[in-house]
Amino acid sequence: MGQLEVTVVEGRNFKQKDTFSANDAYVKIYLDEKTPKEKTKAKLNSNNPTWNQSFFFNHLYGQDTLHLDIYDKDAIKDEKIGSVHIDLHQLYLKGHIDDWFDILDTQGQIRLILHYERLQI
Repeated sequence: MGQLEVTVVEGRNFKQKDTFSANDAYVKIYLDEKTPKEKTKAKLNSNNPTWNQSFFFNHLYGQDTLHLDIYDKDAIKDEKIGSVHIDLHQLYLKGHIDDWFDILDTQGQIRLILHYERLQI
């Protein structure tokens, strides 16, 4: 068991989903479908949002992928901008990663700072 800290720093070059304005982007973060999802605040009218929000997860054995879904917040229905799936094995070895990650199936990237600490039991 360990503790995973995920800091969602910023995004760049997000694909615009709205016709008349830039995205109102937010990010959902989770380890698997059984764990609660965390969510950033929506950053209004920006295809290059800055969040600087940190989230902590109790990490269990077998949770080896971090999932992020990026959305454009809309009044009627939020539209998905894209997703990022991060294999955490490199993080287990390094303990700390600060990098840009490509958003799948679309343009754009998201910068994350990941920190992992194994808990002593």
